[in-house]
Amino acid sequence: MGVGTLRCVVINVTDLALAYKFRGEVTGLEVIGSETGWHDWLGYLGTKDPWKHEIILQRVDNSPLDIQAPTAESPNQVHIDITPNNGIDRAIEEIIELGGRVKKPPSLYPRPGSRGDHRPLIDWAVMQDPFGNEFCLVENLTDNQSQAAMAATEARTDQQWRTAAGVTH
Repeated sequence: MGVGTLRCVVINVTDLALAYKFRGEVTGLEVIGSETGWHDWLGYLGTKDPWKHEIILQRVDNSPLDIQAPTAESPNQVHIDITPNNGIDRAIEEIIELGGRVKKPPSLYPRPGSRGDHRPLIDWAVMQDPFGNEFCLVENLTDNQSQAAMAATEARTDQQWRTAAGVTH
């Protein structure tokens, strides 16, 4: 059955407009969402109705995450996102049993209060396979989970926000 299912492919870029044009023409997928990307650093290609993103274009020079831009020495800046079957915490346990590692422990994104009044939308973690290749575990939060995290005014750590949202096991 697997730990989870393929969610999408994520490609690191430094220019969303160029990436939209190039990747859109190569794949035949349309730009969905804003032409400038979500918060000016995430772009989506896929189908608008129903909304289904197949590719995320991640502008790394404007990313709030610590992600390096592709270079000639390090050109492979593509990773997959996996939606776990039984929650992120259980998926992490299974991946570690298979020889993988946690690179970035699970957290909500955006973190409550980090982007004004934007509520968290996902719970996610960055993993590495036995060879060091990275991939993400990503789960959408329900409205109730998102609101619960925002209401946790005493929370200060990722684990506390995740607990408030009810995504830990």
